[in-house]
Amino acid sequence: MALIDKASLLMVPSTYEPGTLYNVLPSGNRAPDSTDQNSGYDQTRADFTFDRGSNAAATRIGSDGLIKKYRENLLTESNNFSDSDWTKNTIGSVASGHEGYDGTNGAWLITKSSAVAYVNLYQAVSFSGVQTFSVYAKAGTLSAFGIYTSGGTNPYVVVDLSTGTIISSRSSVINKKMEDVGNGWYRVSMAFNETIAGVHIYPDWNQTNTGNLYIQNAQLETGLVATDYLDSGATTAKAGVLVDLPRINYDANGENGSLLLEPSRANFVQYSEYFGAWSDALGCDIYNNTAVSPEGVQNAATISFGGSADSRAFLSFSASSSTYIFSIYAKSSTSKKFRFRISGSGGTQYSADLTTTSEWKRFEFEYTGDISVVGLTNESSATGGSINVFGFQAEAGSYPTSYIPNHGTTGGVTRAADSCSVTGVSDVIGQTEGTIFAEIDSSQFLTGSYISISDGGTSNRQIFGWEAQSGDSGTLRLYGFWNGFAYSSFSKGQKIKVALAYKNNDFALYVNGTQAGTKTSATISGTLSQFGFNSGGGAQKYQGNAYQLALFKERLSNAELATLTTL
Repeated sequence: MALIDKASLLMVPSTYEPGTLYNVLPSGNRAPDSTDQNSGYDQTRADFTFDRGSNAAATRIGSDGLIKKYRENLLTESNNFSDSDWTKNTIGSVASGHEGYDGTNGAWLITKSSAVAYVNLYQAVSFSGVQTFSVYAKAGTLSAFGIYTSGGTNPYVVVDLSTGTIISSRSSVINKKMEDVGNGWYRVSMAFNETIAGVHIYPDWNQTNTGNLYIQNAQLETGLVATDYLDSGATTAKAGVLVDLPRINYDANGENGSLLLEPSRANFVQYSEYFGAWSDALGCDIYNNTAVSPEGVQNAATISFGGSADSRAFLSFSASSSTYIFSIYAKSSTSKKFRFRISGSGGTQYSADLTTTSEWKRFEFEYTGDISVVGLTNESSATGGSINVFGFQAEAGSYPTSYIPNHGTTGGVTRAADSCSVTGVSDVIGQTEGTIFAEIDSSQFLTGSYISISDGGTSNRQIFGWEAQSGDSGTLRLYGFWNGFAYSSFSKGQKIKVALAYKNNDFALYVNGTQAGTKTSATISGTLSQFGFNSGGGAQKYQGNAYQLALFKERLSNAELATLTTL
C-alpha cells in the first residue's frame, strides 16, 4: 500500500468548482463525471470551502503557461436579436435559424426594408474604461456594415463585408480588426476608452440602401481585444477566474500546479495594459496591440525609446508615503535594457538597468515614499531601442503578488484575499495521534502565515507557518501541542515538504526528508475539528502556494515521515 493511501484527507490541485476545493479521498472518487458538474462525486467526504468574496480581479497562470483572467460578456441576450433587450430602430425584420460562422444555425438575417438613415439594432449599457465591442457578420445584399457605440466620442468602425476591408473608423478607436473566419464571415471588433451608453449594429452604414445581411454573437468586454465569445441570456455570461474559484496556478512552463493563496492587494495603476492612456511620453513612442502578451492575445504594447537616457513613458500617480512594489512584464526581440522611474517629494529614483530577452519576464522594483509620477525610462547608457510591455502594476507591499488588471478604474482595482478551510471534520483528524503533511512554498516570509488543525479557535491547535526574517531567509514555526519549535534551513520561494507527527509525549518534525526536531514531553487535549490555511481562528491566513496537503489519523513512523517528505 502506498503511504499516501493511509491518509484520511488529501488535497491536490485537481478537482474544484467555485466555492469548493475537493478532498480527493477515498482514492478516485473525485474524477469528473460526464456532465462536468460533479453530480457523480461522493459528497460524504470533507471538502475545503473556498472564498474570495464577490471579487473578480484575480488572475492565475494556466497549465499552458498563460495568464488567465475573469472574462464577461457585458451584453445580455447576446445572440437573441429578436429579444426586447435589443431595440430595433427602423429595422424591417430579424429572422433566426440561419447558418452561422461556427456551423450552427445560430445566425440572424437582418433586413432593412426602408432606404432611410440610422437603421440599427441597439442595446443600452453603461460602462466606462477600456472596452472592446465585437460582432460576427456576413454580407447578404448589403455589405457596408458598421458597429458604433454611443457616448464619449461615439467610436465606430465601418467595413465592407464583400471585400473584407475596413472602410473607416473614428480616430478615438484604439484598435480595430476585421478577422476572416471563413465562408464569407468576419468578426468585426473595435477597442476604445470611453464612457458609453449603448452599442449599435448598422446593417447599412451608407444609410440609403435596402437589403439584408447576417449577424451573430455580439460581445462587449473589458480590455483591448475581442476574446472567445461567451453566450449570454437574461444575465451576462462569465468565464475564466470566476468569483470564489480556487486559483490552481502553474509556473511559466505550465508545470507544478498549486493552490495559490494571497492577501488582498490593489493595483493602483489606472491603465495597466493600455499604455496609450498614460499621461505623456518624452522622447519615445508608444504603440498599442503590437505583440502577443503573456495572456496569449495581441494586447501587449511597444515602447520605442529615443537616444536620451531619460526617454520615458509615464503617468501621474498620487500615493502617500509607504512601501510600494512596481512590476511589469517585458521582452524584446534583441536584448534591451530599461529602468523603472519613480518621482515624489523626495526626488526621482531609478531602478538598476533591467535586461529583457526574447521571452516574457516579470520585472519588479521596490520604492518607499510618497509618489507623484511613475514610469518606464531608457537604460542609463542612453542606447535606443524598443521593448514590448504588458501588465504594469503598483501595489502597497514589499513583494509582488499575481497580476491584477486595471482597465481605467481610478483609485485602483482590488483583489480580495483568498480564504480556504474545511470545518466540522473531527472524523478525519486524529484526536489522540496523527500527522499533518504539506508540500508548500511561501511567496514571502511574513509573521502570521499559517496552516493548522484546530478546534476552530486558537486555544487548542496544531499549526506550522512562516515567521519574518531579514533578507530572503525564513523560519518555520510550530505552536500548540508543541510550542515554540523553529526550523530555519530554507529560503523564500523554496518548495518544501513538511510533516508534523503528534502523539502524547512523541512528537516529530520532518522537512525535506530530514528530521528537524523531536519532543517527548508534550500532551494532547480537546477536540480538533478544522483544517485550514490560517492560524486556527480564521486569521493569519497562509500566503503562498500549496501543492498538496494531507492528514493522517495515526502518528506515522519516523521512517515514513522521512519518505513522505523527501523531495
